[in-house]
Amino acid sequence: GARLCEARVWSFFGDVMGTEWASQYEDYALGTNLTNRMPLWVQPPKKLSLDNVFQHMRNHYEGTALDMTGNQFADVGAAFGNMAQRSHPLTWSAASPEDPSVMAEFTHERPIATPQTGWNFVGQSRRWMPRELSGLLWFGVDDSSTTAHFPIYGSATSVPSSYAGKGPQDGVTPPMLAFNFQSAFTVFNLVANWAYGRWDVIYPDVKARILSVESAFQRQITQIDQQAIVKYEKEGPAAAVAFTTQHSVQFGDALVAQWGQFFGELFMKYRDGYKITVNDDNQACGCAAGNAPYSAAWNNRIVQENGAHFRIPAEGQMVHGMKGSSARSASKLDLLNRR
Repeated sequence: GARLCEARVWSFFGDVMGTEWASQYEDYALGTNLTNRMPLWVQPPKKLSLDNVFQHMRNHYEGTALDMTGNQFADVGAAFGNMAQRSHPLTWSAASPEDPSVMAEFTHERPIATPQTGWNFVGQSRRWMPRELSGLLWFGVDDSSTTAHFPIYGSATSVPSSYAGKGPQDGVTPPMLAFNFQSAFTVFNLVANWAYGRWDVIYPDVKARILSVESAFQRQITQIDQQAIVKYEKEGPAAAVAFTTQHSVQFGDALVAQWGQFFGELFMKYRDGYKITVNDDNQACGCAAGNAPYSAAWNNRIVQENGAHFRIPAEGQMVHGMKGSSARSASKLDLLNRR
């Protein structure tokens, strides 16, 4: 229906056309006014860049009436990390808020970017290039908001081994339940799933790395294109295709190796509730450890729902024998910050 399918199109079009356009068809996207049909296509006010399309693929309805992060309105589904992901199934039953004796149907949102995505791509056609070199497939595996896309020429005769599979619906190589650091499926899932739990803290690092990687690939493709055209003109199409295929394969395998290392960086930086950064002045660990606390909104929710249970008694109300006690255990944060 509109809420679970066409709302994705609405969010993409809304990003392109602006808030006034999005507001016009918001009730249709919400599924509350199915007669207010949005158009089948739109003409953007300006041309979209490759980076624009990448960004639209990362959409979780941010800033709209369907925002999933809890930043626009209260949403317990976003949890304490402003998560933009939800568990399946999409629709579920619970007691009606109007009449608890009656079961009602509810839904989670289904944005463009979801954890359940197997693979995604952006196709780029360059009419100024020779036919065999004109198409680029910017390919990514897993969630389109946490993947980095690498370029593979449309005429490529082979693919990176790290991305190879048995077929469009048959999973990846090796079997899906076999952990393998040389598999794109594995390393991109590692980064994505590490970010999901503390989306507010970890995802900014993930997105920054994605932007850096995709920008670097675009610069490299400009150079590869120039070299490929020379080969095309001097040695023919087959030589140019072999050349671009080789580079496409190298791009993919290098990205997988880099992404496995990136997961290691994130794991060491964000663990046990801390955010650990480099501090060469600390001779004990070469690091500085700080907390990654819950937001004020989440702390307020804890208080509202069960504040009495967690409240620290005023000093005059403390249990006899505890006042003035200095005994405590050393935390990991204490140990990391100790010099």
